[in-house]
Amino acid sequence: MKSLETLLKVAQRRLDDVGREIARLGQHLDGLRMEEARLIGREQAEIAAALHDITLMAMMPAYRRRVAQQVALLQARVGQAEALLADTRIRLTAAYQEKSKFEELLKREGVRAALALSALEQAALDEAAINRVGRD
Repeated sequence: MKSLETLLKVAQRRLDDVGREIARLGQHLDGLRMEEARLIGREQAEIAAALHDITLMAMMPAYRRRVAQQVALLQARVGQAEALLADTRIRLTAAYQEKSKFEELLKREGVRAALALSALEQAALDEAAINRVGRD
């Protein structure tokens, strides 16, 4: 019984660790998406400013290519982070299933122990009744 309790604690710890990892990956993914939005917003502001300045307008194609490259790199990193998050969610599901399995086994062990105790008590009562009948 102690080993099942220990295994349940280990499974719970694993579940907690994976949950923390998912939270960390989610924050990282949000940060990447915010960086992408910031780049695009800054590009839009530069485009608006270039509409009123001929010098800036001449540099705009090179600037937009550089921003497009940066956004593409960020999108690739977002894709990698999303794939890692999906894999981690699969691990979370597996950890939850493992924990549930140990909880069920612990519950079954408790039922078995209660049945065994009940059988012992019943045997003691039967023996006492047999002894009482034998004396009469």
